[in-house]
Amino acid sequence: MRVTSSKSAVLTLIAAASALIAGCPPDGSPDGAGRESPGPQNTIDKTNGGASYVGSNACRNCHTELANIQALHGHNWILNPTQGQPPEFPQAAERAGVPNPPDGFAWTDIPWVIGGFAKEALFINRDGFILTNGAEAVDTQWHLENPPSGRTAGFAAYEPDAQTNKPYGFTCVPCHATAVTPQDEDAPLFQEDRAGFAGTWEEHGVRCEACHGPGAGHFTISGEEVVAIDLARIFIDPTGSESCFQCHNNEFDSDEGVIPAAAGFVQHGAQGNELKASGGHASFSCTICHDPHRSVLYDRANAIRNECIVCHADQSMALHEGKVFVADNGYTETLACQSCHMPLATATGSARLVPVLDFDGEPRGDNQARIADTRTHIFRINTDDADYTAMFNSAGDQVLRDPQGRAAVTVDFVCQRCHNGTGNAFGLERDFASEIAFGMHGGR
Repeated sequence: MRVTSSKSAVLTLIAAASALIAGCPPDGSPDGAGRESPGPQNTIDKTNGGASYVGSNACRNCHTELANIQALHGHNWILNPTQGQPPEFPQAAERAGVPNPPDGFAWTDIPWVIGGFAKEALFINRDGFILTNGAEAVDTQWHLENPPSGRTAGFAAYEPDAQTNKPYGFTCVPCHATAVTPQDEDAPLFQEDRAGFAGTWEEHGVRCEACHGPGAGHFTISGEEVVAIDLARIFIDPTGSESCFQCHNNEFDSDEGVIPAAAGFVQHGAQGNELKASGGHASFSCTICHDPHRSVLYDRANAIRNECIVCHADQSMALHEGKVFVADNGYTETLACQSCHMPLATATGSARLVPVLDFDGEPRGDNQARIADTRTHIFRINTDDADYTAMFNSAGDQVLRDPQGRAAVTVDFVCQRCHNGTGNAFGLERDFASEIAFGMHGGR
């Protein structure tokens, strides 16, 4: 398999990323003078010494600016109460919103909505079960407009083969809420006494203490003043293993490393496993590239700490410098490294196939571009003359990995996403796209 890769050594930067998370320079001092940092130092014990949870409003008392920034992040809005009306989102989140419940339901029937902030939304009924098409015989997933994939807003099918509605179980809840307790003999409770909720949580959404651990040992209240009592008793995760990777691997806290797939697309929520399968980036923490408090969708300029060029300074844009892609639906994209090396191969809510057309508008054989709604974190490109089937196992439910544990996306996700002849880029047959891709960065 021919795979494009960088000639430059990949900088690991983990120590610097750890310092960035803590809000201090890499030498550990607040002013670079070499003094011991007064900031949080706990990178081992996420329980913070067995502390109890205090809630994000308490954290906001001291960390107001950071809390305001995080309030525009999708983590904050992955689980939303309705209180008899559409869930409310920040005004600055222009694309967010769920205007109606599924056909036949009123908002009084739907106490909770999963998502609705960026890609799609699911609906939880009064018994605590996620509505499915199979049980309700109506479309039960709301799709937000997604210009990159060409999707328009509207309802779509969710689990049409299901015989019943889906319990909101422990494989989902820990990644949607804060301070989650699974149901067992010692904690036989249901959140809000809803039978579909097999456990409880302290706060909906992924809030401060979901990543930083419980905060009661971190501060106390003296009169009306918040006083920090132990700066070491708040958790900072320099590698992502106890925060990001617990949820961004599709199954909560799984160590199997599987990148799930279905219907010829990568499935959502496995960015951690994608990163680990990306070759030279496998040792990266998410925070090398991402500010974990900022929204890539609404504040990308500040949310991305390090663009690709920081490490890959000797790589050119390979004849794509300054090019602007215009899709058939009018979506425009100024091409950058991620246009090719993070293609829309992951289906969070939906995906589509686009026939590749020649200059006369006729189909180029059976060539099809594959376009989903989410960028993958599999950065490597398989430049063989092979379609998407080469990317997945025979069952189609997992992304294949080579003996070194690496995965790669095929050219129908990469080159043909733009070069399909339906927008402003001419159509490329797969074999020609393969040849061009192989030599794009001097592969020959």
